[in-house]
Amino acid sequence: MANKKRKQQSFEYGAIILLCSTMIVKLIGAIFKIPLSNLIGDLGFGYFSSAYDLFTPIYSLSMAGLPIAVSRLVAENMTAGRYRDVHQSLKVTKRAFFVTGFVGFVLMLLLIYPFVKITDATGKTIYSLFAIAPSLVFCCVMSTYRGYYEGLRNMYPTALSDIIEASGKLILGLGFAFAVMKLTDNVALAAAGAMLGITVGAGLSALYLRLRFKFKGDMITEEELEGSAEPLSQSATLKALIAIAIPVVVSSLANNIASLVDVSMVKWQLANLMESSGEVITSMYKTSIDAYNAAASEVLTADAVPTFLYGIRGKAFTVYNLIPTITSVLGVSALPVLASSWVLKDKSLIKKNVDSMIKMTALISMPAGAGLVALGGQIMGFLYTSVASVEIGGAMMRIFGFAAFFAGLAIPMTSMLQAVGHQVAALRNVAIGAGLKIIVNFVLVGVPQINIQGAAFGTLASYLFIFVANLLTLIKVTGVKPTFSKVLIKPFIASLLCGVAAYFTSLIGSGKTVTLLSIVVAAVVYAVVLILLNTFEREDVLALPKGEKLLNICLKLKIIR
Repeated sequence: MANKKRKQQSFEYGAIILLCSTMIVKLIGAIFKIPLSNLIGDLGFGYFSSAYDLFTPIYSLSMAGLPIAVSRLVAENMTAGRYRDVHQSLKVTKRAFFVTGFVGFVLMLLLIYPFVKITDATGKTIYSLFAIAPSLVFCCVMSTYRGYYEGLRNMYPTALSDIIEASGKLILGLGFAFAVMKLTDNVALAAAGAMLGITVGAGLSALYLRLRFKFKGDMITEEELEGSAEPLSQSATLKALIAIAIPVVVSSLANNIASLVDVSMVKWQLANLMESSGEVITSMYKTSIDAYNAAASEVLTADAVPTFLYGIRGKAFTVYNLIPTITSVLGVSALPVLASSWVLKDKSLIKKNVDSMIKMTALISMPAGAGLVALGGQIMGFLYTSVASVEIGGAMMRIFGFAAFFAGLAIPMTSMLQAVGHQVAALRNVAIGAGLKIIVNFVLVGVPQINIQGAAFGTLASYLFIFVANLLTLIKVTGVKPTFSKVLIKPFIASLLCGVAAYFTSLIGSGKTVTLLSIVVAAVVYAVVLILLNTFEREDVLALPKGEKLLNICLKLKIIR
């Protein structure tokens, strides 16, 4: 075992690492998905989105839920100095998660055909689902090592493995899709090629983490192990892991409620609408459908319209989902830090961590959501080439903008509740939010004049509830009340003015140049208002990498007063 000095990262330091890696991963993802959608068209992206939205919740269980369970168990043992239990946790987790991944893979194979039979009248989603299924095994291997290192408060392995996975997806997924399109001109098979690239990328990431642990270890020294108490038995460790994992992995679906509900309901509801009110749907979107038919090699049939509309929803959702995905990494970074302060029963430290997490989350989710509301159609037109992306996706994007405001805050709070041992409460809030999403979807998507837009309203209603419920629960269980003026009100005021600036700038004209100008103006207004409101504090900067140097710069520029 290596004898180098082990360093533990603060919440802010770890968050910066994960935020940077997530931004890189999301940039790679945009480079992957935007050309892919333009390559395979709205219908092809509908097949891709249908499979991806079914896979994403399962992926979340293995890449978000399971690592959180391991992270909390490891963090608690590290705080208590039980280093042998730390190693025991890894040993038990590797075996348990491999079995979980294999069982999940087999279960998905068995469910693919009935799922496609119910949700897709064309049956062509099946190719993409078979291509993505093996990645479940790789994801569970990754989750073991990611959770372990996160519990040690070392976010670098997670960050690097994310980048490796995304790079593999970009190079191989886009390459496979392009090759299949050239050979077959079949958008359903090309979507499956893109999915196969995602699977191989996950395998490469799992291999990196396994080799990293083999050659670098975890920096726990022999002296620490010798001075540690005897570990719990493997069965006791497994029971402790399961007790944390079951509610955690289910509530980790918070970031994927929308995808899970939509992929299960929306296409089925749209298919029913096409039978009962097909003329209403086709007349509403006549311009988009005519534009697609003019460019596509195969005319859009009535059976394919639900997949076509779902593809547009997938494009808008991809942009929206950047926000909660980015803020969710703050929850990952906060969990081991908050779990440690909770074990120590240090209330002042708990409040500091709660305030820091909510403030950082608000600073990201609020202006981003305001930007989507103000520039929904322009952003869709900037990213995608089809008429439907702007006509249909632009309206959805504005609704998703409001949802992003609440989802970006709600999801990290779920991790915080898990960190303080109230994963059941987090699960309850998520379950009620999911139920609300189902009800709103069922009512609104079934209205012909609303149709696919109802899915966006369901997402908004769901996360609005989860945000309020998580915040009230967090206050109740920790006994800590966030400093609202500092962590929520100031970012909200700055974000509101940011959105107003973006909207009025966009009125000067149209085109990509105006859209970029609107974003730049909004960002400048946001930064200036934050500074004028004296939002940033010394502690915020000192906790960052090179904090003292950054603080001196901020003081000279009067960013902090």
